[in-house]
Amino acid sequence: MMELLWYSYAFSGRGEHETSLLEPVPPGQTLYLTKKPPDTMRIIRAFLRDSDTYLIAMLRDPRAVVASRHRDRPDVYFASFQRWRAYAAAIKRLGDHPRFKVIRFESLITAPEAVQADLEAWLPFLSRCRACPGGASRAFAEYPEGAAVPPLAEASLNGARPFDAARLDGWRSHLPRIKGQLEAHPDLAQSLIEFGYEADDAWTALLEGVAPYRQTYKETSPSPWRRWETNLRHRLKTRRYLRSRRI
Repeated sequence: MMELLWYSYAFSGRGEHETSLLEPVPPGQTLYLTKKPPDTMRIIRAFLRDSDTYLIAMLRDPRAVVASRHRDRPDVYFASFQRWRAYAAAIKRLGDHPRFKVIRFESLITAPEAVQADLEAWLPFLSRCRACPGGASRAFAEYPEGAAVPPLAEASLNGARPFDAARLDGWRSHLPRIKGQLEAHPDLAQSLIEFGYEADDAWTALLEGVAPYRQTYKETSPSPWRRWETNLRHRLKTRRYLRSRRI
């Protein structure tokens, strides 16, 4: 989403890759673009108090999320259902706030034009890119034609790829991982129903006879001391952010 926004609209600047909302915006910026997924759980206070901040949350089928792998580490999975659950809870807390919008990954992949039109109606201050070759405005659906993707973002995306609806069912190629996550987190099945990805748990028939895959990488919960330290650090960062914004 960050790369699509940068591709299609005129921003004054952006974070290079993952830059927290709580980091100071460089001087002179008028419309600045950032993203950092872990912010999802920790920026609600800053967001609610800063009327110049707008948030887009990307929601994706948790089975696809837990099956995600990075091309630089193809032997491990990079996200657990535990993380998806925490992010989903933060998304639900913001609900229908007028400066907050949830975009489903599945909608973006299958109907990029409709998603783009919805975003433009919600953010009327966005201006289509006029620096493109020939002065043409850019549509999400044209990505990545002519895109200049920063190296860190390109690596994170496993390459700048065009829209491909076949990716939506990619989790079906990782059934041992899905079985392991369902056994570790039985509420995964109910979350699929709650968020509209399944009507019931009939899909679990796919996992019959499948041996579960388990890993320790990024699967263990932080210690109470680590959670306390992280929460304190983000409270202090939030305080500094709000002071810098004179809020």
